[in-house]
Amino acid sequence: MRVVVDQNLCGTSGQCVLTLPGTFRQREPDGVAEVCVATVPQALHAAARLAASQCPVAAIRVIESDAGDGERASADPSGMPRETNAIPGGHDGTV
Repeated sequence: MRVVVDQNLCGTSGQCVLTLPGTFRQREPDGVAEVCVATVPQALHAAARLAASQCPVAAIRVIESDAGDGERASADPSGMPRETNAIPGGHDGTV
């Protein structure tokens, strides 16, 4: 698993750093989030998904790589694209 921060979108709230400080940091001059690791260790996958889902501007992408499955990117721990009109609790209302 890898995580990517869209630095143009980052709102500098620091929520990702509070959730997973060993994986994210904020740049000194402007507070924009940066990723500190090339890959996220297995033990931190759930926390990385949580950090992405809690980003207030959805600036964090989680890139999950499964053998033979290609890559899947998501800002939501369910693996589904994050909707701006999502209902709290993770369900986006689609059936």
